[in-house]
Amino acid sequence: MSEVSATEQIRALLPANPKAFIVDDSVPTRRIFRMILEELGFTVNEAVNGKKALEKLEELIGETVIIFSDISMPEMDGFEFCFTLMQKPWYNGTPFVLVSTESDAKNVIKGLKFGADDFLPKPFDKEIVAHVLMRIFQR
Repeated sequence: MSEVSATEQIRALLPANPKAFIVDDSVPTRRIFRMILEELGFTVNEAVNGKKALEKLEELIGETVIIFSDISMPEMDGFEFCFTLMQKPWYNGTPFVLVSTESDAKNVIKGLKFGADDFLPKPFDKEIVAHVLMRIFQR
């Protein structure tokens, strides 16, 4: 019997036409992340920082199934974005994943305290992203 890949497993867990939101000030990182998520079946929206994301998400939150946010960004970092988003009356509990090269225990714990559902260390690949998605959507 062949083992089912994480990519195939996540596709079975996702709702129809899933939408993700990427928040990162790095164009190359957003491009790579977009490619991975699109291969997994997502439609992707993006913003360059937490402040811009809050502006866009107010309209898209009902359609978005997951948010991925870098920690280190100008204007509003990932921690502040996560915390601020959780306080918004229109926020509906969409899963929130912090993404960073700074994946030491201190940052992971801080992110979870600010309301993040999970933490994805950089660099990442499609299988790692799929495993994070499985953890979130199997809850």
